[in-house]
Amino acid sequence: MAAATVTATPTTTNTDTKGWTTLKVGGQKKKVVVPKLIPTIYPKAEREVTCHFPSENTDTSPTEQDHTTRQAAADVALRRVNSAFVNTKDVDVPPFIRARITMRGAIIFTTSNCQSNVIYEDYVTIIADALSYLGKCEVEVEKRFSQFLLHRVPTQYSLPEISDSIAVNYHQLVQVQTPRWLTTADRRQNKTHPTIVMMLAGNIKKTDVGLHNLIICNRECQLEEYIAYSRSTQCRNCQRYGHPAALCQEAPRCAICASPHATKDHPCTLPVCKKGPTCTHPPICCANCNTPHKATDPNCPERIKARTFNTAAAAAIQGDAPMAGVAD
Repeated sequence: MAAATVTATPTTTNTDTKGWTTLKVGGQKKKVVVPKLIPTIYPKAEREVTCHFPSENTDTSPTEQDHTTRQAAADVALRRVNSAFVNTKDVDVPPFIRARITMRGAIIFTTSNCQSNVIYEDYVTIIADALSYLGKCEVEVEKRFSQFLLHRVPTQYSLPEISDSIAVNYHQLVQVQTPRWLTTADRRQNKTHPTIVMMLAGNIKKTDVGLHNLIICNRECQLEEYIAYSRSTQCRNCQRYGHPAALCQEAPRCAICASPHATKDHPCTLPVCKKGPTCTHPPICCANCNTPHKATDPNCPERIKARTFNTAAAAAIQGDAPMAGVAD
């Protein structure tokens, strides 16, 4: 009796440029997704602005109100605040897409992801004034994550290994995504201890961490706060483009009248005006182009020029990290 002959079906593997692997088994093709080396977690672009009210402002505690009543009150607050923003003429469209009232009586506004360029800290007074019918209001702008620089990180370890070392050694530091190198691969080619960017959950400072150095993969790495900026970043101190206020070494200039004082100290002769960044009364002058609009005007030719340059630079330097600075 002849022995049975078993012929193995050849298997070939081809990898295309779209991140798929094609397995050819017995003449049939099957596509399997190839996992990326570093899983990408995209942080939400939306932000939250929370408005707190003292308990004596209202006669009825929010915990005693049903959901329908709280939602109706949140709808009114959403309309009033969005209307106040649009009336400033600095914001083109209503910035908030949702408002809700917590059981403790706080109102939480959720921003639209198309309003990521709005500096909500400058409009705290506008929000508080729009909600003044509810009483005294304390406004808190949420920051979803904080970025830090870690210097002198050895390149022989992969980024997932570095992330695991941070998680094991420092349980209190909650990472929102895998760290990334600050510079591109060609710039790190001749460096053995470059810098990574670490993203932690919450709005925390270096003083909150309480450490100047972290032990990562049995190496001592220097910890610094990270400040990202580009050519289109506008300084809230001098109003110029190309750096943030935390790194500004110039004298302050007002975003309303271009005078040599901080925007929060902007004066106004009209008694009905709240002064500061909410003022819309003449004289108004841009500190960058000397035309009669605020320095924060989205239609300012200098802002358009900075954004156009930044877009062109990003297209020319694909994969490069944004510029970074370290606060003093």
